[in-house]
Amino acid sequence: MEPTAVNLAVRDILLVGMELGMFVLLVVLHRWKLKAVRYYRTKTTVRQREWLNLIGQEAFHYAERAFTHYDGPAKLNEAVKYVLERSDSHGVDVTYPEIRAVIEKAWAETK
Repeated sequence: MEPTAVNLAVRDILLVGMELGMFVLLVVLHRWKLKAVRYYRTKTTVRQREWLNLIGQEAFHYAERAFTHYDGPAKLNEAVKYVLERSDSHGVDVTYPEIRAVIEKAWAETK
């Protein structure tokens, strides 16, 4: 049975419709991916900030109790080392100003 012109036209229309459907599906999936990545980055940043605040308080209290014979800058140095070790072990990237800020915040909250 030979394909007629009508059969070929219907087949071509169906193929174009399937291609358009796949294109729309890919666009929708790409947009969902972008939204998911933004959401993940936002939530991760919030969780990392909360974690960093907790570790900063922990580091401050650790330095205050374990290094009572040290002066202020030496205690700060020990607290910074503590935060760096904990952040490295958890794979969290933090900068020195962030570390110092959370330690000084913990110090200010105890005063």
